[in-house]
Amino acid sequence: MLEAISQLSKSYSRWPDQSDAVKQWKNDGKKVFGYMCSYIPEELLFAGEILPVKFLGDSIPVVEANQYHTVFMCYYARTILEMGLQNGLSSLDGMIGAYSCEGGCDIFQIIAETAKSSYYQFIVMPHDNRDEKKEMAAEFLTEEFKVVKRSLEEYLGREITAAEMQKSIEVYNENRNLLRQVYDARGNAEHPGFTGVEVAEIMNWVVEVPKDEANIKLKSLLEEAAKRQLPAVSGPRIHISGTLFLDTEIFQLIEELGGMVVSDDLCMGSRYFWNDIKMPETPTADNLVEAMAMQKLEKVPCSSMCSTKVAEERLEHIKTLIDKYQVNAVIFAVHKWCDSHAMDRPFMIKQLQDLGLPVLSFEVERTIGDAQARTRIESFLEMIGGDSRVTG
Repeated sequence: MLEAISQLSKSYSRWPDQSDAVKQWKNDGKKVFGYMCSYIPEELLFAGEILPVKFLGDSIPVVEANQYHTVFMCYYARTILEMGLQNGLSSLDGMIGAYSCEGGCDIFQIIAETAKSSYYQFIVMPHDNRDEKKEMAAEFLTEEFKVVKRSLEEYLGREITAAEMQKSIEVYNENRNLLRQVYDARGNAEHPGFTGVEVAEIMNWVVEVPKDEANIKLKSLLEEAAKRQLPAVSGPRIHISGTLFLDTEIFQLIEELGGMVVSDDLCMGSRYFWNDIKMPETPTADNLVEAMAMQKLEKVPCSSMCSTKVAEERLEHIKTLIDKYQVNAVIFAVHKWCDSHAMDRPFMIKQLQDLGLPVLSFEVERTIGDAQARTRIESFLEMIGGDSRVTG
C-alpha cells in the first residue's frame, strides 16, 4: 500500500469523537454534523462552515442498541446506534438525515434522540421522481432543502450566502472529479495506479474530512499513482455491488485470493460522487439550492428509492462501469436485513447473467472473512479465472 494512503487510514476514525479532522475542525470553533444517508445536501452544510461526517459504523459487539431496536435491522445501522449509546458521537453538534429505507430512518431518529445534539433536521425524500412526477419531485425537494437552509441559518445566527454556496459546490464538484480520476487509475487495465484496498481506504477517509483539504491530498495521491509500477491484474477483475462495508475486509480478501476490485456501485463508492451539481449560469441563493436538489434526484439511485425503473437505472450504471473498467465478474455483497437491496438483487443478477457475466451473491452481517465466505469467494475466482470476460 502507498505510504500516503497508510497514513490516511490512521488519520480518520470510524468513531467521530476520535477523528483528527473532527477534533481540528472543532478546535477552530466550527460545527460538526453527523449523517447516515448521502442524500443530504453536504454542500449546504459546508457553505455554513459545518463539517459533514458520514457514519461509517464499526465491527463492534452490539449490546445496548438491541434494547432500542429489533435485531432484524442491518448490523451497520445498529453499530452506529451502539456508538451513540457509548458516547462515541458526543463531539457532534448536530444530526441531519434523509428518508431512505424504513429501518435506517428509525435508527437515525433514535440516534438523534440518544446523542442529544443541539441541531436536528430530517429531510423527506420524494422517492418517485421520474417521468411525469419529476417536476413535482424537484419542486418538493427544493423546498425541503430551503427549509434546511433556513434552519441552519437560524442555528448559526447568520445567513448562508450565494457566494458561500457557490464556492462549496465548486469544492465538492472538484472532489467528485478527483474521485472519478482515482477510480480510473484503479481501473486501468494495463497500469493500475491503486489497488482495490487502497481505494476503499480513500473512500472511508474522504467522507470524514473537509473536502477542500481532501482535494489537495487527492491530487498528491494521483501524482504518486501515475509514477507507480503496479503490475497489470492477472486475476479476475471484480465489480462489487451493495451498500457499504464496516471495513476493507472484502477488498483485502478478493485481492489476497488473486482478484482485484476494479469498480463498485456502493453508496460509499461510485454512487457517492458520480454525478456533479450543475452550476446555474447566474448563481443565486435559490437556484443554487435547486441545483443541489436536482443533483440528488438525478444521481445514480439508491435501492431504497421506489421511482419507476430504479433497479434498471442502477443496472445501467453497473453496465457502464463493467465496460469502462473491463470487469470479469460481479459480486453482490448485501447486508443481512437490507430488504431494498435484497428485492432488487434477483432482477439484477438475472440481467447480468444474461450478458454472460459470472455473478456471486451472499449476505454480509458483521464480517466477511469467515470460512464459508472465504471458500465461496475463492471458489468463484478459481471458477472464472483471469481471462473470462465475455461481455461486449
